[in-house]
Amino acid sequence: MKTLTKIHFPIFFLFIALLHTSGCAVSYVADYDASVKEDIIRVAKQVDLFWGNLLDTTPAERPYDNFKDEYNRIETEVRGLVMANEIRPLNEETTKQAQIVLELWVEDKAIHKQDDGFSDFVAKRHRKQFNRIFIAMAKGEEAKNITSNSDSGGDKK
Repeated sequence: MKTLTKIHFPIFFLFIALLHTSGCAVSYVADYDASVKEDIIRVAKQVDLFWGNLLDTTPAERPYDNFKDEYNRIETEVRGLVMANEIRPLNEETTKQAQIVLELWVEDKAIHKQDDGFSDFVAKRHRKQFNRIFIAMAKGEEAKNITSNSDSGGDKK
């Protein structure tokens, strides 16, 4: 009985190894969605325009009330981006990135409301920060396109 177990144990692991390397590809990433990538870029442009408009005003002209409508409009757009990513299966990374954008946006809105202004330094820094996140999101979505167009051997379909 012991000899039989010694023989079956290595065969079992060899069988598992063969199954693992048999060429079956399992994808744990959402499929590419061109409309989501377009939405990412569209919202990124709106956020960038917001910071550009804020920076084009003098610090004295930056009370929160002058920007609250834009904050609310863009927050709605970002919430839509979060929702669009949440409803896609296997899309945790992009969803998390969209949630980070939302958290940062709401935080900036609260800071602006509390301080009733924004310095050039902070506005420029936050503009760059949002830009980096949106670029990462767009690149991540594009990577899904590359992955979905490749077979398990890495060749284009």
